[in-house]
Amino acid sequence: MSSNPVEEMRVLVFNVGSSSLTFKVYRHAEVLVAGKCHRLGVKSSEASYLESAYDGATTRLEVPLPDHLTALQHVLELLARNGVNFDAVGHRFADGGGHFDTGAVVDANTRPILERCAPLAPMHNVAALRMVDLIAERFPAARQYVVFDSTFHAGLPEVARAYALPTAMSLQYRKHGFHGLSYADVLEKATWYLGESHYKAVFLHLGTGGSSACAIVDGHSVDTSMGFSPLQGLVMNTRCGDIDPGVILDLVTRGYSADDLTRVLHRQSGLFGLSGEVSSDIRDLLKQKETNRNVELAIELYVYRIRQYVGAYAAIMNGLDVLVFTDDVGLRVPEIRSAVCKNMDFLGIALDEARNQDAQPDRIEAINADDSRVRVLSVPNDEERAIYAEGMILLAAG
Repeated sequence: MSSNPVEEMRVLVFNVGSSSLTFKVYRHAEVLVAGKCHRLGVKSSEASYLESAYDGATTRLEVPLPDHLTALQHVLELLARNGVNFDAVGHRFADGGGHFDTGAVVDANTRPILERCAPLAPMHNVAALRMVDLIAERFPAARQYVVFDSTFHAGLPEVARAYALPTAMSLQYRKHGFHGLSYADVLEKATWYLGESHYKAVFLHLGTGGSSACAIVDGHSVDTSMGFSPLQGLVMNTRCGDIDPGVILDLVTRGYSADDLTRVLHRQSGLFGLSGEVSSDIRDLLKQKETNRNVELAIELYVYRIRQYVGAYAAIMNGLDVLVFTDDVGLRVPEIRSAVCKNMDFLGIALDEARNQDAQPDRIEAINADDSRVRVLSVPNDEERAIYAEGMILLAAG
């Protein structure tokens, strides 16, 4: 590997999503290679594929992608074929479990702590840690680091972070929050676009895997829908979101083990489960909503839960100035934006449907009507940029 100083390094960044793996190679903050593995482990009629852009050319390769390690192997092969090397590797870790206030270089001290954090987000942390180990095995000279979604929410008010459990338990089990890299990036862009930093906003990170909502006041997270784990909150592609704990207790009495519950709640529920296992991708389901009641209900609950959180967060903030949509569904599925904003005029939300339909996913778009009291924005996120930027600080320090 190269012995260049930090600013000269080629840094390979991986962003583990529930059903995707995004990757970019940076040097001097410039993207040299970019790509994404889509539909990892997704059960639908659409094939999984790897898309990439390098040296002015774009490619798309349809290939089975049952898991993140398989996707990683294809990415490494792609880089090798194009003669692209790297000096360091950055990873997104969804949850630091309260052990980390910032990102961390992976070494003999931090690796065991990361392993303890892995079960907190089994669809993200587990995959990311396996990727860390594979990179360490195949590229031992490459320095590796991790950054955490949960650090963006480190300043949550105590009342938003706490669960009403016995005191000792309430200190152990607390809301960590997720999608912080996305929120930090989109917050910076929205603030620049609006030309002000003092506003009350609900940000909606609607992905093809996980989804969450975040209440932000004057640039600070004051509540977020995901909690101790990524299960809480919105209906997601294969995760259940909010659920009565009594359901879990009843399943335990029926003989479900912790592994059984993890499988059901993380991988077999959400849009996938409620639709009758038609698909875990909202874009697939929208094509069948007129002919399949299970699909229609899954979409309705998905939108219903988002609207619940928008209203709840407006209440705790005592108002709403800005509503922001981001990530794949938030940026590329105007039908969902329209459904979320429908009949929300009591909050001052009025969508301009023409602007909504014409909004481009790769730039900031204002999609509210001219007379809307609330600004409604579609803002592209770049979590990889945030992973790279924090990595430069970590690598320089260590």
